[in-house]
Amino acid sequence: MWGQEPLSSDLNQQVTQIAKMIKDNPKGAEEGFDGLLKGKNKKNIPLLLSIGKAYLDAGNADMAKEYAERARKADSKSASVYMFLGDIALAGKDAGAACGNYEQAIFFDEDCYEAYYKYARAYAGVNPQLSVDMLMKLKERHPEELNVDRELANAYYLMGNYSKAKSAYDDFMQKGTPNVQDYGRYAMLLYLNKDYQHSLDMAGKGLAMEADNHLLKRLMMYGLYELKSYPAGLQAANEFFKDPNNPDFVYLDYLYRARLYLANGNNDEAIAEFEKALKADEKKEHPEVAKEMSDAYGKMLKYPDAIRMYQVYMDMLGDKKEVSDLFLFGRLYYQAAGALAPTNTADSTAVAAAPVDTVMIKKQQNEYLTQADTIFAEVSQRVPDNYLGYFWRARTNAMLDPETTLGLAKPYYEAALAQLEKNPNASKSLLIECESYLGYYYFLKEEYEQSKVYWTKILEIDPENATAKQAMEGLQ
Repeated sequence: MWGQEPLSSDLNQQVTQIAKMIKDNPKGAEEGFDGLLKGKNKKNIPLLLSIGKAYLDAGNADMAKEYAERARKADSKSASVYMFLGDIALAGKDAGAACGNYEQAIFFDEDCYEAYYKYARAYAGVNPQLSVDMLMKLKERHPEELNVDRELANAYYLMGNYSKAKSAYDDFMQKGTPNVQDYGRYAMLLYLNKDYQHSLDMAGKGLAMEADNHLLKRLMMYGLYELKSYPAGLQAANEFFKDPNNPDFVYLDYLYRARLYLANGNNDEAIAEFEKALKADEKKEHPEVAKEMSDAYGKMLKYPDAIRMYQVYMDMLGDKKEVSDLFLFGRLYYQAAGALAPTNTADSTAVAAAPVDTVMIKKQQNEYLTQADTIFAEVSQRVPDNYLGYFWRARTNAMLDPETTLGLAKPYYEAALAQLEKNPNASKSLLIECESYLGYYYFLKEEYEQSKVYWTKILEIDPENATAKQAMEGLQ
């Protein structure tokens, strides 16, 4: 025990032998320990605490505490006594009482390193800031104590302060003697700080010490993907997943493998991994998996599946949906409509005479556009001072009315233009798109003076705009 002379080997052996009787012959064990504590050993602190530890190891906290109290009566200023009382409290999951005793140990011996560390570990998952405060006290007294940095890194990590955690580990990794666990924690911190190459280097060093380390193999896979080393990353993924019976696979593992498959052009395999990632997210805490899967389907031009998975994403978000999520959903419907065969058959007679497939395509396209319009309408309602909702309603309705015979897009291009013109830094291309539609609309309506207004605006923005110049020539 800390701060005490160690037990003689003879007494230590006797305590070990008697301790074997605690569970099967508690009475005999008690008598045996009483025999050791006779005479000059009655107030032998190391002996009392050694017996108490034997009871604690056997799961008898009450007897352990009884011997701890006997030791405290023998020496109420012994740091080792309070250390043991703290251990008993910690075994009972009472972190507050444990740390109170560890503080007492430090009070009686400011160099009781173990008390600082145990205090920090006890509070690490409860109040990491208290852990940091205690470790900083030890660091101030003993800056040469390298293990402080290791413990500080853990406390900062639990606080979510990955930058400080990394800085603390930097010192230890440079000056201390790191083990495999240290390489794993440090590589993880480097990954969280987006220092992917350094993370890979540390993972490699750790794997040189323990080739089958699960965490380090995981970080190799993650890091290689982030560094765009896709073939090597897929190889690392296959190595990581080599044992299919390993239960320690998390949703992010499957997600990274899906990303690597996609990057290597293995689309079917990627979708299978996305499905596994969704299944592994049992509490549905990671809707971004469904969104990534939707994006993947979109890149494959499989829009029905992309829409289906985006709906899963929206459902998982629930009340956490933001306007940006809504906007992207509308744009996905718009892209799905645009991916269908263009319909140049606005005339109902022509559509009726068209092949069945063409009619069905137009019907599906209109359904997508109707959904997009509904979503963009909600966007414009939620952010009425932003041009996006109006602008994309305009594009959607322009696709619904490709010949501009109904002017479905007109009110939305007007609303978008009104918002864009308020912004001196508005995109020129967006302004020109709005003005081009309106100029063309009024041209078709034979309202030529109003048409000129918009073509003139375009030429003010882009004097060489060929379409506007041609329009103005025709209107002269």
